[in-house]
Amino acid sequence: MDFKVKNPFKRAKNGKPSENKKQFKMFSAFTILLLIIAGIIFLSWILKWSGATVEINNEEKPIVALGVFDLFLAPIYGFASGAEIIIFLVVLGGFLNIVICSKALEGFSQKITSWLKGKEIWAIIPLMFFFSLVGSVEGLAEESLGFYLICIPLMMVAGYDKLTGFMIVLLGAGVGVMNSTVNPFAIGVAVESANSGLSPENLTSVGDGLIWRIVCWFLMTSTAVVFVMWYSWKVKLNPQKSIVFKTMEDDKKFFLSEQTEKIEMNWKKKLTLAIFGLTFILMIFYMVGWDSIFGFEEGEGPFYKFGEWVNTHIPYLTSQTPGFGNGGFIEISAIFLISAIVLGFVNCLGEDGFIDQFMVGAKDLFGVCLVIAVAGGIGWALQVSLIQQLVVLGLSNSIGGIDSSIGILIILFILFIPLSIFIPSTSGFARAVFPLLGGVLAKDSEVLTSGSITAFSMANGFVNLFTPTSGIIMSAIAIARIDYSKFMKLMWPILAILFVMSIILITFGGLIGGNIA
Repeated sequence: MDFKVKNPFKRAKNGKPSENKKQFKMFSAFTILLLIIAGIIFLSWILKWSGATVEINNEEKPIVALGVFDLFLAPIYGFASGAEIIIFLVVLGGFLNIVICSKALEGFSQKITSWLKGKEIWAIIPLMFFFSLVGSVEGLAEESLGFYLICIPLMMVAGYDKLTGFMIVLLGAGVGVMNSTVNPFAIGVAVESANSGLSPENLTSVGDGLIWRIVCWFLMTSTAVVFVMWYSWKVKLNPQKSIVFKTMEDDKKFFLSEQTEKIEMNWKKKLTLAIFGLTFILMIFYMVGWDSIFGFEEGEGPFYKFGEWVNTHIPYLTSQTPGFGNGGFIEISAIFLISAIVLGFVNCLGEDGFIDQFMVGAKDLFGVCLVIAVAGGIGWALQVSLIQQLVVLGLSNSIGGIDSSIGILIILFILFIPLSIFIPSTSGFARAVFPLLGGVLAKDSEVLTSGSITAFSMANGFVNLFTPTSGIIMSAIAIARIDYSKFMKLMWPILAILFVMSIILITFGGLIGGNIA
């Protein structure tokens, strides 16, 4: 039977998504994240009772014990700290719902499936390499959430399960971030932070180790592509081997509709599709830190100066918008809002129609926003209790006596993994850890500095493929409507492969040495 893409935002008549109750036996994302915060609070009590202290700015400070009320305060602080991302997702939800209601994506997916009839599996390769490339260069993270609502229905129309489309985005973007090449939020911040702890003659740059990082990116992305193609092929041959086989019919009812209507791609739908693609391209290019990639100091690059020139000389266009690569989610949210309004005119929605469709989309992604807020509360709890600082100092002290450069890199990679759980923010991790490693890296700065940055990128990206402390992961599995246990059952084989590959590649990089690795 043929299916067409259904509006993933739409709810059942009773106001709840139609779903198999057995699918949600596990705790919800909210409960899991709140339990983690509760565990941090309990740990802060133990450390407080034991008299644990941490040195901050040459002053010994005791661990701060958090209270029961702080369990409910943490998500509020998480909401405040993640306000920019949350605003972006609310606007993104409204924008996507207008696009979906236009049926432009349905028509486009019909075109793709007709072009690739019987060969849909080959679409996995360019899609995953695209997501991985963007992740490696720009750090595709929150921006990837909108693509799940595109790839999941697209692959289900082709006869695969929802996890195929889910993994195309998750592993594509995630493996790319794991193997960041010039990602300013990972490599750029790590280089800057590492240099703050090194002497002038030992300073590093984004270019150091770049060739080896590109090699690692290609090898790991290819591995992830093969894994997803293998899984999709296996499931299509025998749907019972799908991890979500029991809910497959409910998934089709939710993501697809049993209709065979042929969507005609008229000028409105084609223009809607063009605006949709252009908006995402503009978002990606705007968020890349071009000045940092090309080695300019903050506030000195051509993109920053061009933004200043526009603000000064064309204030009636904008007087408050930073140049490309210097803004954030606030500016991107404005771009998506403008695109949503333009789409309202293109599709002749009128004021009431536009507001109705935009609000439905914004409302149905707001649950994802709340997951991100609770996840942000974990970082707040770790920071204010000083547990984060305690763990970081313990790391720097634990590797001081090791002489082998390769041994140090492997141990750093392994230690960076649990540390990434305690410090979910990639840039926050780099700023907290690398200034403390100056003495260790100085032993063999040419190998250890670039090697430790590669190990950091791999370890942090690896953890962010599965950790429940990541708002992005918990949001993605919420969008895909799977519970965390099924998610881990799906992911553990590729996680094991990526872990082993990371150690092998870090070892080879240490052996090669020099500015290459």
